Amino acid sequence: MKKTATIILVTLLTLLVLYPSVNANDAGVVVDQELITISLSNKGLQVDETIKVTNTGTENVTSLRFWIQQDVQDALKITEKQTGRDLVPLITGNIRSCNLSAANLSMNPDTSLTLQVTYYLPNNAQNFVKTVLYNTTIFTVSYENRDLFHGEHLFYASDMNNEMQIRLYNPTEAPLNITMIIIVFLVVIIVLALLLLLLKKQRSKTKKAVAESEETLTTKKTLLLSLLKDLEKQYRAKSISEETYTKIKDEYKQHAVDVMKKLDDLKK
Repeated sequence: MKKTATIILVTLLTLLVLYPSVNANDAGVVVDQELITISLSNKGLQVDETIKVTNTGTENVTSLRFWIQQDVQDALKITEKQTGRDLVPLITGNIRSCNLSAANLSMNPDTSLTLQVTYYLPNNAQNFVKTVLYNTTIFTVSYENRDLFHGEHLFYASDMNNEMQIRLYNPTEAPLNITMIIIVFLVVIIVLALLLLLLKKQRSKTKKAVAESEETLTTKKTLLLSLLKDLEKQYRAKSISEETYTKIKDEYKQHAVDVMKKLDDLKK
């Protein structure tokens, strides 16, 4: 029994050493700006929060709290941008508490930190949810380069509901993901390939039709020239009158001129 009690006591002491952020101080923290961008990725909706905080109090700040909505997928990452140090959060419901002292990032009065928070939401998430835990000067949310929300001078009050729900897209819209984009791209490529194939076949048919027309015109030209020669022979043999000869000759010549003109147009 005593052994069990000793183990429990040691465990509790260890937790207090590892996670002093539970009782650590964050009084005096003000968020100068919280810029949130949401974008599509192969892991889901990627949320990137850039948060600049300042200690406006008179004591050192040794912890920070972050409010994250419940349907987060994958691991959440919190990094202090200037040093590149990662913070390990203690999870309590929607709250992620980080011990700044453990990362050697305690904030003296009138000093600031800039943190990068990254996590992922499901692709079908329709709302972005956020609760303000500190007084915030500027707060913005954008989704796929579209501004959704801009707020200034947001105040935290423990006795008030500070939750905000921001619609990511209209219910009639469909949240695209990388797979859908690839499918649409492939469909466009296939349609373009079919159109090019049809155009090539059409051009081939046109060339064939032109070739056939040229062949027909050449045959007509040869036939007309042959008829003119026969007509000349008949006239010299006095088989036909001069009047008939002249009339038929003029008609054949006009046909021959028309055919030769059409042939010249095709060759241009």
